[in-house]
Amino acid sequence: MLRILLVMVPLLLWSEAPAPKASLVEMAPLTKGKVNRLQNFVGTLYFNQKSNLASESAGKVLKVYFDNGDTVKKGTLLVTLDSSILDKNIMASKASLREAEANYRKSNKDLKRYKTLLVDQSIARSEYDAISFATTGFKSRTSALQAGLDAQRIEKNKKKIYAPYDGIITSKMVELGEWVKTGDAIAQLVNPYVADITVNIPEQFIHSIKKDDAIKVMVANEALTGKVKAIIPIGDKNTRTFPLKVTLKSKKILFEGMEVSIKLPNAQLDNALLIPRDGVIKRFRQQIVFTNAEGKAMMIPVSIVGYFQDKVAIESPMLKEGMSLVIKGNERIFPNQPIKVTNPQETTK
Repeated sequence: MLRILLVMVPLLLWSEAPAPKASLVEMAPLTKGKVNRLQNFVGTLYFNQKSNLASESAGKVLKVYFDNGDTVKKGTLLVTLDSSILDKNIMASKASLREAEANYRKSNKDLKRYKTLLVDQSIARSEYDAISFATTGFKSRTSALQAGLDAQRIEKNKKKIYAPYDGIITSKMVELGEWVKTGDAIAQLVNPYVADITVNIPEQFIHSIKKDDAIKVMVANEALTGKVKAIIPIGDKNTRTFPLKVTLKSKKILFEGMEVSIKLPNAQLDNALLIPRDGVIKRFRQQIVFTNAEGKAMMIPVSIVGYFQDKVAIESPMLKEGMSLVIKGNERIFPNQPIKVTNPQETTK
């Protein structure tokens, strides 16, 4: 008997649990109208920043701090070259500069003393001129030696090669102990978060696109927003298409050579089903809408085929003119969730 009671109590509690609360939504009917249908074009992705990092100095490779495939930050030390001879030359230049500075200070002090003597007519003008010219010479030598030392320090800094921007090493071109000449490449670095895409488009589309226009780009099933960089005015004579270049930024790593696609509005007007833009949302990596199926939300995958003012043109075998779709509150609901329409009068229009 006790066993039966233990089983019945949870069942009774469950039966008395309240039903899920209905989510409030607004709906609007699908209308038919004419739109410029979107036409799909496929292109290729190329890295915007791709550099063969070169050495600005010659020398033996002492240390290599990277490998192929490493992610590096701007300023990361990549390679150190031998600078032992240059270090000795810098020491010698510093000593010569100290000597020249001492000679200049002494000569300048003598010049001030000679100037006083010249005023008192205690020395000849020629003696004053000689110390004056000597002082000028010491000053010039000091400046020349300082410039030479600065040049050696710049050369010293070039013995270390740093990453010029954040990126990924795609090719390692140097090994420990090798001799590197000025201008030799030590690595290839790419920025995988900024890219250019090239799409060849027919001539009827080129006049509807302007530089800096925002454009949606599909990359690996993900929609990103790019900016029109240029339309190259030299096209393919056989296909009558022209290269459209779009700059793209992404928070995820991009890969050169990836297939990309864009959709541009065709000049021809076609009939399509229209709904306010808020009625279409992205869920499960696809565009979807919700309708009311006897008080529960029913999800319908759709394809966007165009835009008209504040409305979007959509297609699906499950849609027809006059059918009501959720246009507000859809971001909070899920399939089969109870819903309550707050504007039932709108769905009958």
